[in-house]
Amino acid sequence: MIRRLEQSHDHVVGYSLSGEVTEEEYTQAASELRDDIARHGKIRLLFRLRDVSLSSFIGALDDQFRFINEHQDDIERIAVVTEDGAGGMLAKAAERFSGIEIDTFTHDDEPQAWAWLE
Repeated sequence: MIRRLEQSHDHVVGYSLSGEVTEEEYTQAASELRDDIARHGKIRLLFRLRDVSLSSFIGALDDQFRFINEHQDDIERIAVVTEDGAGGMLAKAAERFSGIEIDTFTHDDEPQAWAWLE
């Protein structure tokens, strides 16, 4: 499941990914993000990962890489909130691939992730 987080505001947008992520959910989130880019020019993103199934994680990661590649000039920073070491390593790989500043945070440090995006 992908859901937009209540803390999202203006150019700072967060999404929670958990369990199974469907193609329809990803398409909806990508559409919302394109609307945010159209409104604000540049955005900053937070992705909270919790108990995402491996197949959904890989599929969502592929979709996110495509979206990030398409919009790398529109995304200033990405915060990834996860307890999963593999998720953190993949976030760092995405940073090298995209040139977008990406940092990882634990779930306990999510308030710092939001502050970093401000």
